[in-house]
Amino acid sequence: MKCGAGLALVVFASLGCAQQSLPRCSSMRVRRNAATMSSQEWGAIADVLRRMNNDGWMSRFGASHDRLFSRVHGNTCFFPFHRRYVLEFENIARGYDPSFVVPYWDATESFRNPAGDPLLSAGALGTNGQGSDRCLVNGIQGNTQMTYPNGHCLRRNYNNGNSINAWYAPEIISSYIQSDTSLAAFRENIEYSIHGAVHLGLGGEMNTGYAAQDFSFMVHHANLDRLWWDWQNTHNAYLMYDGTGSNGAASLSDTIPEDAAVPFGGSSVSSVMVLGYGNVCYTYDSSPNPPQAYPGAGGSSQGRGSVNSASPNASDRNRESSGIQSALNSDDIGRFFPGLGGGSPSRRRRGNESDAARCSSGRGGPIPYPAQLTPMWIEMHGYDPERVRAAHTNACDLVTILNNSTYVSPY
Repeated sequence: MKCGAGLALVVFASLGCAQQSLPRCSSMRVRRNAATMSSQEWGAIADVLRRMNNDGWMSRFGASHDRLFSRVHGNTCFFPFHRRYVLEFENIARGYDPSFVVPYWDATESFRNPAGDPLLSAGALGTNGQGSDRCLVNGIQGNTQMTYPNGHCLRRNYNNGNSINAWYAPEIISSYIQSDTSLAAFRENIEYSIHGAVHLGLGGEMNTGYAAQDFSFMVHHANLDRLWWDWQNTHNAYLMYDGTGSNGAASLSDTIPEDAAVPFGGSSVSSVMVLGYGNVCYTYDSSPNPPQAYPGAGGSSQGRGSVNSASPNASDRNRESSGIQSALNSDDIGRFFPGLGGGSPSRRRRGNESDAARCSSGRGGPIPYPAQLTPMWIEMHGYDPERVRAAHTNACDLVTILNNSTYVSPY
């Protein structure tokens, strides 16, 4: 049975494609916010990455992602492939250190000044590249030599000299989580926004098909996977897999594309759709727990509750939600934040009074407009330029509305 076609039938079609429920994991590992990692924990990660690189694994991951590139971007397979891909990396790394778990990098919270993110420091992921070759000389992969596609240093090259163009604010990603009612729409918005912004911002290795050689790729995609999981819980859409897959109409029975360098053993899309079941035995420290029963297998399929914000910080989530509800009118909330409901009469800022209050804390100032994807990046992924442009315009519309209201961003 093929899944896809009409959105009204997509959930039922998807359930029909799932051959059987998967067993619940007997134990779970927790992926943590990378911002909470200690220097000792980063040191342990650095040791694993060094040993994996010496054994050729980093180049294998880079090569496999490069060869599969056109099949796992620009279609709904983007999410299940990268969920399985990061999981395979994590499983292999655990062979070197059984306590190894890929952390996630919530890059949205440094959207104002990405280069100033504490994770882009010598004690974590490393800073900008140096010299004419833009070699990464510090951080957990500092001075690493790669072999794919040829011998070269691991590279980093910020897209604005020694700074990085503004990324997407958490509020924009929160809007996608709430307003996108199909996985196809959510995937498109994520690919066109924070996914591309981080890759382009770091540049170097991350601006190639073999980006997976930079560990930043893994922590970035772990965060995108977290956002997908939050979206799945928000819409109770654990098994929704609509739109176009890697080989035509998306179906849960599709085999996830794989490469001989990093084989998945013929894993199906259905095998990775629900965290906490089958071999997907992990969750996120800020996200809903796995459902108590496998969706469609009887019992409740509800998670811990809806997630209305992209931020992993509970306090910031609450401030974001309450601020939006009090600052935006019902029409704007209905368009961008339908999960919040309510709304108030349109409230506009008066003069520069709000700006001064916002900027005094170093957070919460007017939200900058996110940079557009480059023509090269759009062509590289085979995106429709008009759809990319429309998505960027929609994000900018939201920024304008928030900045023209009394909303004070907690980020």
